[in-house]
Amino acid sequence: MSASTQREALWEALTAPWDLIVIGGGITGASVLREATRAGLKALLVEQRDFAWGTSSRSSKLVHGGLRYLANGDIPLVRQSIRERQRLMAEGNGLVVPLDFMLTSHPKEGGKHWQGRAGIFLYELLTGRWPRGNHSPVRLRELVPSLVQYEGLIGVPYDEAWVDDARLVLRILREAVAAGGSALNHVRVTGLLREQGRVAGVELHDTVGQRSATVRARAVVNATGVWADQIRAHLSAAPRLRPLRGSHLVFSSRRFPLAHGISFRHPRGDRFVCVMPWEDSTLVGTTDLDHRPPLDEEPSISPEEVDYLMEAVEAQFPSLRLTLDDVVSSYAGVRPVVSTGASDPSKESREHLVLEEEGLLTVTGGKLTTCRAIAHDALRALRRQLPELAALKPEGPFLDTPPALDETPLSPEARARLRGRYGADAPTLVAEARPGELDSVPGTSTLWAELRHAARHESVVHLDDLLLRRVRLGLLLPNGGEAHLPAIRALCQHELGWDDARWESEARTYLTLWRTRYALPERPLPSPKGLELVRDTQAAEPTPSSGPVPGTAAARTAYPVRLRMVDLGGPVHYADYGGSGRTLVMLHGLGGSYLNWLPAAPLLAKHARVLALDLVGFGRTPMSGRSVGVQSQREMLHRFLTEVVQEPAVLVGNSWGGLVTLAQAALAEETVAGLALVSPAQPPPRGTRLDPAQVWRLVSHTMPGVGEYVMWRDGQRTGAHGLFMDVLTLGCADVRRVPQEVVRENTALIAERMERMALGHASSYLQATRSMLFTLARRGLFESWVRGVRAPTLLVHGRQDRLVPVASSEAMAALRPDWRFEPLEDVGHVPQMEDAPRFVERMVRWMDEALPTSRPSPAAWEEAMPLSPVLAAGTR
Repeated sequence: MSASTQREALWEALTAPWDLIVIGGGITGASVLREATRAGLKALLVEQRDFAWGTSSRSSKLVHGGLRYLANGDIPLVRQSIRERQRLMAEGNGLVVPLDFMLTSHPKEGGKHWQGRAGIFLYELLTGRWPRGNHSPVRLRELVPSLVQYEGLIGVPYDEAWVDDARLVLRILREAVAAGGSALNHVRVTGLLREQGRVAGVELHDTVGQRSATVRARAVVNATGVWADQIRAHLSAAPRLRPLRGSHLVFSSRRFPLAHGISFRHPRGDRFVCVMPWEDSTLVGTTDLDHRPPLDEEPSISPEEVDYLMEAVEAQFPSLRLTLDDVVSSYAGVRPVVSTGASDPSKESREHLVLEEEGLLTVTGGKLTTCRAIAHDALRALRRQLPELAALKPEGPFLDTPPALDETPLSPEARARLRGRYGADAPTLVAEARPGELDSVPGTSTLWAELRHAARHESVVHLDDLLLRRVRLGLLLPNGGEAHLPAIRALCQHELGWDDARWESEARTYLTLWRTRYALPERPLPSPKGLELVRDTQAAEPTPSSGPVPGTAAARTAYPVRLRMVDLGGPVHYADYGGSGRTLVMLHGLGGSYLNWLPAAPLLAKHARVLALDLVGFGRTPMSGRSVGVQSQREMLHRFLTEVVQEPAVLVGNSWGGLVTLAQAALAEETVAGLALVSPAQPPPRGTRLDPAQVWRLVSHTMPGVGEYVMWRDGQRTGAHGLFMDVLTLGCADVRRVPQEVVRENTALIAERMERMALGHASSYLQATRSMLFTLARRGLFESWVRGVRAPTLLVHGRQDRLVPVASSEAMAALRPDWRFEPLEDVGHVPQMEDAPRFVERMVRWMDEALPTSRPSPAAWEEAMPLSPVLAAGTR
């Protein structure tokens, strides 16, 4: 009997009374159905979308003991999780796969270093084994050569397991159906049937056949996960859940090879990120955010989550030079977490909830690992309504023992895979395979025969049911497996009973779904309002033909921005704004180059290739414990120019970035095609008498005028001031042309980042500032750099600059009369922020007039590279 025929027969039988109706086809609902059928109940499960459509196919793929829950004091939950993990590994061999994990830890983490080691010590004891010794730095490099090599970094080993979560749900359901249960997908509950004030059944609507039915039962279980409150709303019950989104990135194992799971603290905080091998890929996750979109919309990763996870990868695996181009797919799931009112989503308990209300039993929350125990808790609560459940043994087996496949022409790994994923159906899958179908789909371990089996037997209604849950090709292959769709069509179209028009419609729908929900999101500009600065505020409003509207898809195409990371003696971030022609490398001082150049960079990218480099920027570059002085920054800049840019570039430096670029142009002229100093940090003119109050502000708070400008948060003044606030307002001091909404947006962003900044990063800022002040105090060294520059140079300074007096640049221009000096009226310390159009106009005019049109050949560039030892000689 085909899957469609079985569906029709089951629908016709719905009107007969049932012992139990389970709403929800995820891991919890499937487990409840399995244990109910084990007790001999006549049970029906209905799922509004596809089996495992929700969180149960979008998890972290871990069957884990809950190490992170030790920090919340949930020792009983951890003990239970460890016990259930051991059961699943024993009964689900081939589906639940043991995985060696380790926590990377460094003594500089202080108390957290010892807290993590102590947590794993206790975790291993709860597992029933004496804790193993830590992996030394040398051993760690042997096990994971691509891991960042910090002196003193250790690996603390522990055990976990990975799983194909959707296949676990499907196996449990198949075994429940084989034991007498029934299950229907794509059937929605539209109401609850109530008799004598208690729930006595459900109203159903079949979204495939467009028909409805009323079904009665002695008991109804609401196991809909994150949708549980929607079902409870039929009883006017108050919400109990806090939907939390967790997102992951999927890399090919060829590009990101990994044999161990690794857990580490994110560079921006205390949350742990896990990187682990799964199937033929490497997973990176997870995030933990309140999920705001409607639950019926398919969840997807946000650009901010992509940045968060990529930042973790780049910091821990810098040698791999992974970029967004290496991401094969992404996915996001919404966790049904019982709300306790905790402000931090990660602090919410992962305990499950069993709640009886007017005859409706709701079971939600919890973890995939403890699905069997959660099902037993739910069924125990139904014993009064269903006395048969008293015979259910809480410690009995969960998964059936699958038959052997010893006589099949498969490798031991493939046999274990099929037995684990398909259980008793594995021999049928192999027997029905046609020639060549026991081969694997290129780039994966999935057999072609698995596709045929799923299409024939596993209630596939839509193409995404097949490619995202029955098999996982939609996650494992580039573009969701689009290149293999013709072969999949030849294999599955007849089995599904679809004509050509249906197949083509399903394929279009699937590819659209994949591109919008499983590919990386189309990235908007980080600050769309900032793009308003590219229009001269004195000009008339642009017509539709004037250019793309900021924030639109056209604007994102016209002004592409790619965040990248490179190892320059430590992970360093830079932004690539695109463009072609001569290369501009832009640096800012103690702020973030990426944001500070945002208004000007898109305009400049029309005339040159534009890169913005963050040597020290908002803690994005993890510099803690390393020298971040002028010389160290210049060495990193030199490596960036020689290893990434690989041709002489125009260096554009603002504030302290101007000081660094000046030193580079003077001491390694072969890397510099031109130099633009924008309000550069420099000693005050000779004879200047400093205001003692200003000196005190400079020493105590780094920059003058602290406290004279306010920070903004949620549109309100916060009065925050202190460390680097003048610089971190992104040039909003002395603003003349920046709209106030941009001021609020940027300063709120910086205030948020300052709150998250680790102590080590703040220390880096202080160390960098001290180095800058000491460098400026050596006036002779500074003037030798000024005299040593041979490249064409533009000097730009705002006359309203209260941070670096314009008189300093006037004195430097007098020292180098061959430089072009452009003082700008009504502009302060950051001209590229305060009047981007005028700044860009000066830059472009200078480049056209002063810079040579020809560029050195690659051979000439290679010949110049041996000159780089001047870096060492220039600072003696």
